[in-house]
Amino acid sequence: MRKVLIGIAVVLTVLCGGLGWVAYRWIDAGLDLSKASITRAEFDAQKEGAAQTQVLTALPEPLTDIEEKDLYGGDSGRKGAPAGATCVYYGISPLTGDGPDLWRFCFVDGKLAEKSAVTIAAQR
Repeated sequence: MRKVLIGIAVVLTVLCGGLGWVAYRWIDAGLDLSKASITRAEFDAQKEGAAQTQVLTALPEPLTDIEEKDLYGGDSGRKGAPAGATCVYYGISPLTGDGPDLWRFCFVDGKLAEKSAVTIAAQR
């Protein structure tokens, strides 16, 4: 009987630990997205042609775990991104669920070349 109780305790400990880890990662991901989210007004305030440093200084740290292949699949043009551009992404605040998923800012030669709203294809 004692071995059965020890076995049950081990299984419950592993399950609780696993569920705790999943909850932690889910909450942590939400906090990261929240920290890297900007409002429509903040998006609109950034003007094309502005210096990259000026734009990035005015905004919080962008999302760092965005994989462009996950956003655009096989689209080598990245849905209209300027050729040779480096893009950064921000979450949308407040997130309403009925609009774009991300804000995108693309820079070419140290200048803001394009800004746009991005809808993640897999989610629509």
